[in-house]
Amino acid sequence: MYRALLELGPSTGYAVARVAGYARANAYAALEGLLRRGAAQRGSGRPARYRATDPQSLLLQLSGEQGERLERLARAVAGLHQPVEPVTRVVAGARAIGNVVQQLVARAAQRVEGVVAAELWAPTLPAWRHAARHATVQVRISGVAADPEGLATGQIAPGAPTTLVVDDQFTLAATGSGPSMTAVWSSHPLVVLLARTNLGEQA
Repeated sequence: MYRALLELGPSTGYAVARVAGYARANAYAALEGLLRRGAAQRGSGRPARYRATDPQSLLLQLSGEQGERLERLARAVAGLHQPVEPVTRVVAGARAIGNVVQQLVARAAQRVEGVVAAELWAPTLPAWRHAARHATVQVRISGVAADPEGLATGQIAPGAPTTLVVDDQFTLAATGSGPSMTAVWSSHPLVVLLARTNLGEQA
């Protein structure tokens, strides 16, 4: 439904239903769902016309909401100290990797350091803003990306892999771009140590 509305531009519910192949009642229910999520706006005229929220703005909004939910979850489990086994996972695709970066950065309590690809910077910006309020952020952007708030410590030539260390407990390394981007994130102490050593050699 969102895609149909985005392609059509400002449209009535009937027009969106026809293009999306929905029954009118189902189309209006879906549009109400988009309104609740901030993915669409409804005009005041008659008949009402619906307009899709800009995709980049929607992505930033959803990223911020997800960061808030993760923060609440982190507070809820902060008092649990059961020992856990280190975890290492592979993640594929820039969007999925951006979600992991956001989760790791948003819950930083002490320090985030490393290098982040420009492609991952904008989608994860809400998490970096949040981290800057609670932790020390020392990250350089690989490539060219807007940083009007001065959250990053600088920019370096594009092509450098993303390497992040969070609170000396988690690390993420990523290479490639777009759908072909691949990353490994880990809580294994040895992997975290290797990432810190790599960052030290790049400094």
